[in-house]
Amino acid sequence: MNAVHVVRNGGQTLAIFVRKGLHVDGSHFVTAQQDDLQLGVFERPAGYRVRAHRHNALPAEKRAGAEFLYIESGEAKVTIFDDAWQVIAVETVYSGDALIFLAGGHQLEMLA
Repeated sequence: MNAVHVVRNGGQTLAIFVRKGLHVDGSHFVTAQQDDLQLGVFERPAGYRVRAHRHNALPAEKRAGAEFLYIESGEAKVTIFDDAWQVIAVETVYSGDALIFLAGGHQLEMLA
C-alpha cells in the first residue's frame, strides 16, 4: 500500500490513511487545501522557519468537523462508510499510522 491512501466516494474525500515511515523532501500536505483539517508532513533542517500565518475561518454552514487519529501502538480494522452507511473501504492500520476522517462515517475494531 502507498504511504498515503485517500478513500473517495464520488468526488468526496471520506478518509486519508498516512502510513508510518512516510518521507518527504521538505513538506507535503496529505489533505487538500479545501479540506476542513490541514495535515502536513515536514522534514526540515534545524533553523528552518514557517512564516507567521493564519487559516481562514470556516463558513458556519460547514458540516461536522474532521477527526484525526494516530495509532501509537497496536493494530485496528477501520471501516469507512458513505453518508448512506454503505461500506466504501476496509483497511488495517498499525502502530505509527495516522488517519483523517473528513466525511461519511467510520468504525474501528482493535485487533491487537
